[in-house]
Amino acid sequence: MNEQRLDLEELVRSGGIETYFAPVVDSFTFDKVGYQIFQAPVGDPALGSAESENFRSALHASDLIGDIDASLRETAIRTAEAAGLPNSNRLFIRAEEESFATLEDRTSEPDRSVILQLDASRVSSSPASVLRAVRQARSMGWGVGMSNVGADLRSASFVPLVNPSVVGLHPEVLRIGSNSHLAELNRLLHAHLERTNAVILAEGVTSEADLDRVRALGARYMSGPYFGPSTKDPEPFEQPFEDALADHHSRNLPATGTPYSIAKGLRREPLEMNWDLLLKQIAALEERALASGAATVTLGIFGEDEDFSRATYDRYERIRDTVGLTAMFSGGFTVPPVPGVRGGIVDASDPIRNEHGVVVVGPDWSGLVAASKRNDPGSDGQTMYDVYITTERYTCVDAARSVLTRIMPANTAD
Repeated sequence: MNEQRLDLEELVRSGGIETYFAPVVDSFTFDKVGYQIFQAPVGDPALGSAESENFRSALHASDLIGDIDASLRETAIRTAEAAGLPNSNRLFIRAEEESFATLEDRTSEPDRSVILQLDASRVSSSPASVLRAVRQARSMGWGVGMSNVGADLRSASFVPLVNPSVVGLHPEVLRIGSNSHLAELNRLLHAHLERTNAVILAEGVTSEADLDRVRALGARYMSGPYFGPSTKDPEPFEQPFEDALADHHSRNLPATGTPYSIAKGLRREPLEMNWDLLLKQIAALEERALASGAATVTLGIFGEDEDFSRATYDRYERIRDTVGLTAMFSGGFTVPPVPGVRGGIVDASDPIRNEHGVVVVGPDWSGLVAASKRNDPGSDGQTMYDVYITTERYTCVDAARSVLTRIMPANTAD
């Protein structure tokens, strides 16, 4: 590992990385809207068509990933400036969230003149740090997108939470032969587009036949060899007449609080339930999560419980095998008792210890049950709970973000 780290560091600092620019065009007008950045070691056979996956894999394994990715980003932007590209020529740069801590302020530049594309497969490994990094990047004037979405429907699980302005499709999406897969992908992506005015970027376009798929998927942006080879000498172009991202909007709020405290923002009185009815209410939403599809996040909150009923255990096993990400949180455990389900730290002062419930965020539907235990028993001596139930989208998304601040990275969750 140390030898690999030194090799990568030396490779980047010695100028052993080349930067190529691939045109990104508007599928409506075929006008150029920006450049996609590809970087790889000098002489890499993949250079000019796709980034070296070996190089990117080595970067992911390095404990210097943040420093190296920041250097790659700086090199790409500096190379674009040296080529005379104006800020209206948008750059799409593959990025790792570990490097976001060193982002410079771009609030004086045109809005989202640089889109940082986070790999969908890596977002789910450390969602807490990713969501913090995304908020920081947006507050400093950077655009945030996602890449490699769609070949596996689970890759779209975090689209509603990251809220990318550009959803980059995995190049294999243009080769998928299953119409049912494409229909489901269309449904979930266009739910995101309708809510946020984001755009889809179809990558890897090579032929006229690919253009038919692009149109069927509703991708506004396209890139690939069909539009010309990547080059080290990109040509500046005039600012497009229409910016497809001009109307994209995101809620860049901090992920704080608990599901119950966030649900109070609904500005209505909570329901009053005993334990038995609350369990049925939670179970009903957990069953609904099973029907939401692979691109769904399901988060269970269990107060200070250490053990579960057999029915709850079995239900979370099924949820784990069905949705994109499943996590369980309680003051009674750090590692959930259901193998393969993610967990996190709920410390002694965390107010979530007084709550029970579940948050479900899917691409086109969300739901929340958030309950807070009362200190005083009800008239019949039973423990009572104040309960919010909602499918209001932003409340569910904000609640999910708040819970995910507690999740452990995937490589330490076991």
